[in-house]
Amino acid sequence: MGTSTEDPVDLTMTAEVHGVLREHAWIGQVSADHDLDEDLFSLAVKRAAAYGWSSTRFSAGTELGGQRWGHADAGGDWSRDGRVRRLAWLTVYPATGLHEQHLPVLPLTRVMVDSLGRVGELDFTGLTVRVPVQLAPDTRFDLVGDADWFALAAPDARTEAFVSVVGPVGTVAERVRELVVQRGHGQLRAGAHDDRTAFACALPEWTPDAAAWLAEICIDALRAVGVRDTVEIAIARTPPLPAGGTPA
Repeated sequence: MGTSTEDPVDLTMTAEVHGVLREHAWIGQVSADHDLDEDLFSLAVKRAAAYGWSSTRFSAGTELGGQRWGHADAGGDWSRDGRVRRLAWLTVYPATGLHEQHLPVLPLTRVMVDSLGRVGELDFTGLTVRVPVQLAPDTRFDLVGDADWFALAAPDARTEAFVSVVGPVGTVAERVRELVVQRGHGQLRAGAHDDRTAFACALPEWTPDAAAWLAEICIDALRAVGVRDTVEIAIARTPPLPAGGTPA
């Protein structure tokens, strides 16, 4: 695979949460009572600072040591129509000087899910990440522990999910599928879907955390086969549309 010529300092990654958000009936009144005008960006900034993952505090000598990312942009569609929307998206500059730190797929997911949960009830339908794979470290060791974590799911929680990969994968797609299964350590199965770089996976549970774990497995599989460019990975409850297809 070709190596990207982009400067790692300028590389961004984006995570998106898809689903239906039903706002709390009281959210408008509470916002008025406390003079709040929160959106996804403001909530994500606050939540990331609470976890100690990032900060927007700018003054001499106050840079957050070891921060996982710098904020770039964020937003979300909170239309009140009961339809599946891109409820939250967060674009960041991943830190490049932290030895062996994962790309922050799970932290970004948790920040967005936490933020959405403050304003309503989330019906989660999918996670999409666009990641510069060249920044991804070897996470095989940690993925073993992740498999054990998700093995502690209720037996009747197992469900089918679908993964599609958009990027310079080409002839190594079959090897990527094999590595996804291996790195799931008995918790996943993966098979081809139509003629696309896509997998049908049996996940131990359908949660934002499990979707983030599956995305991390895909990232490490892509790293292992030599992909070094930015790749988009979508995890969803429903199969990806055939090439040229449109939603029903």
